[in-house]
Amino acid sequence: MKTRIFSSLLLAALLVLAGWEGQAQGFVKKVNCTKGQTITHALQGFNGISITIQVKGTCSENVDIARDDVTLIPDPLGGTVIGPDPNQPTIIVRGFRTVIDGLTVSGGGTGIVVRGGATIQNCTVQNTGSNGIAFFHGGNGTVDNCTVQNNGGHGVVIEGGSATVINSTISSNPSAGIVVSVSGSARIGMTDRNQYAGNTISSNQGSGIIISTSGGANIGGNTISGNGTNPSSVFGYFGVLINGASAALVGNNNITGNNGSGILVQYSTARVGNPSFGLPITNVITGNGTILAPNAATGGIFANQGSSLQIEGATINGNTGNGVFLGLRSNARIYNSTVSNNTGNGILVVQGAGLLLQDPAVTVNGNSLFGLECGGTESSFGGNTSGISGNTVGQVSPNCSGF
Repeated sequence: MKTRIFSSLLLAALLVLAGWEGQAQGFVKKVNCTKGQTITHALQGFNGISITIQVKGTCSENVDIARDDVTLIPDPLGGTVIGPDPNQPTIIVRGFRTVIDGLTVSGGGTGIVVRGGATIQNCTVQNTGSNGIAFFHGGNGTVDNCTVQNNGGHGVVIEGGSATVINSTISSNPSAGIVVSVSGSARIGMTDRNQYAGNTISSNQGSGIIISTSGGANIGGNTISGNGTNPSSVFGYFGVLINGASAALVGNNNITGNNGSGILVQYSTARVGNPSFGLPITNVITGNGTILAPNAATGGIFANQGSSLQIEGATINGNTGNGVFLGLRSNARIYNSTVSNNTGNGILVVQGAGLLLQDPAVTVNGNSLFGLECGGTESSFGGNTSGISGNTVGQVSPNCSGF
């Protein structure tokens, strides 16, 4: 016991001699980058203890956090890290229990790369050479109350890792807002305690959210608006793009004003409205599909390539194009929803797709074409059509057949 106490006292003395201060949050090292000091130097030595580094001024360095239990915070006057090497992340986290709180991060390749475990909070990540924040290959953590904008690629990438993204603004990135791929998993707008803490995901040149390549996500409480500002983007022009993956739009999402469809689903499984979390499940999908290019995937929800949908408690209205499109042997079960005032059909079923309208009846009204139209002899529908009324061309097209 005496040896342990002596060792602790000796370590504390050494830290003080090295410029560390003992404070309530542990040992704190103040790094004044205006005087040429660096975060990289402060990270060296004294492994095995929790440390906090307070950053003052603008640090021009690419920082590698290869140890556990590190917290980076700014000086009260602010702290910025700019990565000078565009081929390296501005900050890479290889250790665990890392906290990056309140810094401004720019430059480098990707702004912050997490391969260990990190909480990134109250930060601004902008003007990087590549993505804003990335969780790669087993990396995990949380992005909370951050602004991720004007980066060189995507805003937030979760590739083969897992992350929770809440209370944040992800906007004006030249690719997509958030990408979950390669078996990555995410909570977007939902805390780990199953509460909504939504993000604003807006004005990205590609899609607002992309879930692809066996990725999975629970999405709730978000405003996803005005994305797809570049109709030629290889990352689409949709509010939410689900491609070869699975996702649940749990509820409280407002998906509006995106250039293509509010939600596009292909080769995938999607659930719009999921009561199993015990949260409100209404998703509002409105005003999407402003792009008018020939054969563009527009409207409210567009499902293709053998996708499977369950839609509950949704409001799908005022979109340019069809409210719901089902194509190429996709299928959907819709109930307790409203599909109204879209410029095409309320629901269009083509290319061998199937539709089941369950109770409570779906309200389909005020659409500019049919309430329900079927294309081709292989498309079919079943269920309760009593809620289809007041559509301009007609209610259920004559070529619609039952299962």
